[in-house]
Amino acid sequence: MYPLALTQQSITTWRTAHWHLRCFMELRQLRYFLAVAQSGSFTVAAKTCYVSQPSLSAQIAKLESELGGPLIERNRQGARLTKSGELFRGRAAEALRQLESGRFEIEQLKGLTRGSVTLGCLPTTGAYLLPPLLKAFGKAHPEIEVILREETSPQLARMLRESDVDLAILDEAGLGNGLQSEVLFSEPLLIVVPPDHRFASQKKLALKALSDEPLILMKSGHGFRKIVLDAMTRAGVHPHVVHETGEIDTVQALVKAGMGVSLVPKMVKRPGLVYLEILPPTPSRTVYIAWRDDSVLSPAALAMKKIAVASPK
Repeated sequence: MYPLALTQQSITTWRTAHWHLRCFMELRQLRYFLAVAQSGSFTVAAKTCYVSQPSLSAQIAKLESELGGPLIERNRQGARLTKSGELFRGRAAEALRQLESGRFEIEQLKGLTRGSVTLGCLPTTGAYLLPPLLKAFGKAHPEIEVILREETSPQLARMLRESDVDLAILDEAGLGNGLQSEVLFSEPLLIVVPPDHRFASQKKLALKALSDEPLILMKSGHGFRKIVLDAMTRAGVHPHVVHETGEIDTVQALVKAGMGVSLVPKMVKRPGLVYLEILPPTPSRTVYIAWRDDSVLSPAALAMKKIAVASPK
């Protein structure tokens, strides 16, 4: 029902304002829902969205009411999606992605004066690659916010497919269907041993020589672990794994302590250890910048991609 004594023009204005308000409310509900789905917690989602938890819960309840059933199960451990919630998550992410795509196309007319880009990166690589990349990007586009997410290659690939990141710097273990990529660089793998190891005096070594050596690897789920194991399989080596860890720095610390040997990317060399080249066929890893093959990259993401490809490695 319209307010009394309104002209036709004011009625049209009122209708337009009401439509914009309703669209805003619905989009906000989708963002809140996706935040809970991502974090598994109403508390964390509320902090992420800069809103009170009661307000977030109320908006999600309205969304569930409109859709005719619960999307999220609440319990003491947190929050988890119902089957309906799992089904709706992809639709909600796609709706927001389409909205952002339209907004980004309009922003292209205005230039890179505002906006953000969410960049995923490997922890193994980020410490070495991100500082010069972010410095160059910040200098070229100081108004653009960069949001960083560090995960393993398989996790980064999942986040790309679910639109949780715009771009991801990952290795070949993360490539797959639904993604496009461009090579940033390739580097050889090196054998790393402690200074007092019997191989320490050698400059080059065949992988076959590691058949009886205690091996330290990244944990299961890390893309670099798969790269190392694939290289050993091709060389006919049956690895004797004695320790596993989630950090490449811990791998090297354990090697330095004499707990075993390992394979590492060339870029992570550190003092106090001995690095041996691997005789041909020399295994390597390739690092890519990747994105969803059906995504419309924002101007900010396109700018980040361009600088990442051009940056010295």
